[in-house]
Amino acid sequence: MGGNKTIKRRAFGIIVVFFIFISILLGTSVYKVMDYYNATINKTYYVAPNIAVKTEIPAENSIGKFDYYPTLNDNEKKAYDQVSGMLKDFKTKVAVDEISTGEMNRVLYAVQADHPEYFWVGAFSYLSNGNSDIVNEINVGYPYELEEKDRRQAEIDAVYDAFIADMPGSLDEYGKVKYVYDYVVRNTEYVVNPPEDQNIYSVFGNNKSVCAGYAKSTQYLLKRLGIDCSYVTGEAVGQGPHGWNIVGVDGEYYYLDATWGEFSVTDSSEPEKNISYDFFCVTTEDLLKTHTIDESIIQYPELTATAASYFVREKKIFDLNKKSEQIRLTNDIETAKNNGEKYYHFKLTDQGTLDTAENLIADVLGSFTWYMDENKLSKTVVLY
Repeated sequence: MGGNKTIKRRAFGIIVVFFIFISILLGTSVYKVMDYYNATINKTYYVAPNIAVKTEIPAENSIGKFDYYPTLNDNEKKAYDQVSGMLKDFKTKVAVDEISTGEMNRVLYAVQADHPEYFWVGAFSYLSNGNSDIVNEINVGYPYELEEKDRRQAEIDAVYDAFIADMPGSLDEYGKVKYVYDYVVRNTEYVVNPPEDQNIYSVFGNNKSVCAGYAKSTQYLLKRLGIDCSYVTGEAVGQGPHGWNIVGVDGEYYYLDATWGEFSVTDSSEPEKNISYDFFCVTTEDLLKTHTIDESIIQYPELTATAASYFVREKKIFDLNKKSEQIRLTNDIETAKNNGEKYYHFKLTDQGTLDTAENLIADVLGSFTWYMDENKLSKTVVLY
C-alpha cells in the first residue's frame, strides 16, 4: 500500500508485578507495517436503494471458536471470569484464587483480546504475600472516572445505532462482514500514536487509530451482529507487531485484516477513499505471505476456505486468456461505472494478461487511472 508512482518487577514481602498488554507495542510500530505494505502498490495513469433495519444485539459478548478463553485451563478460566467481572463493573481490584503469575499473564491477555467492549482498561498489577509466584489479588488502574467512561460508552452506543440504521436489510453473513469491514476502513483515519489507539474508542470516538483499533472495532461490531470474530496478533513479516482478526462466514473461517484495508495511509481520511480487499477473508497460505501468527497461546488450524474471499464471492477473478472472460471484465466495468461506483476491484489469474486488461479497460473508459503492481494479481480501476 502507499507509495504512488506514475505509468514484569518484585519487592521483599509483597510482590507487585505490572502487566501491560502487548498491544501497546503494536501501536508503536505498526505504522512501519503500513508503510511497508503501501510501498508495494503503484498508481499508474493511462491517457487515451438500501432498507434500514434493526438487528437483535446479544446481551453479552459471546465467546468465539478462536477466542482465547477456550484455550485456558480451569484455574485460568475462573480467574478470567473474576477479572472480566471486575472490568465490567468498573472495580479497581478483585481477589482471585491462588494462581501463578504465568497463568495470570495468560488470563489478562485473554480477557483483553476477547473483550473489545472493555475500552476503559488501564494497567494491571498483581498482589501476593511473600516471595512466591502465587497471585492473590488483581488491581487495575483506569484512565478516567466512571462518569467519563459512561459518557464515552454513550458516544459509542450512538455510533452503533447509526451504523445499524444505515445497514442494508437482509444481509447474509458475508454481507455483514463486508459491511463492517468497509465501515471501519471508511470511518477510520490511519494515524500513528493517536489517543487511545489500542481500543475501540479510538475508532468510534476519535476516528483515528492503528491496527489494534481497527481489529478490535471490527471484532466488536461483528460480535454484536452475531458473527464469530476473534482478535489475532503476530507480526507483519520483517516489520513488527501487528493485529488482525479471524472471522466465521457460513461455517468456515478466514483471516481478515481491516488495517490493510486502507489502500493508502496518505489518503486514509478521504471520504470516498479506496479500499483494498487483498486481506478480506483470506486463507492461511495467503496471510503467511506477509504475516506471522503468534501461537504462544492458541495454535490455529490451517484455514483453507476461499468462498468468502472478496474476489471469489464477487466473481471478480478473470482469466483473460479466454475471450468470454475478456467480455465479462468489460461488461463488469461498464456496469460498475454506470452504477456510479467509485472503484472497480478485480484479480487476474495470470499476470501475463496485464496488457490485455489494460487494453480492455481503455476500450471502456478511454483515459483511466488504476492501481496495480506487476507482482500482485489484484488491481483497482478508478471510475471517476
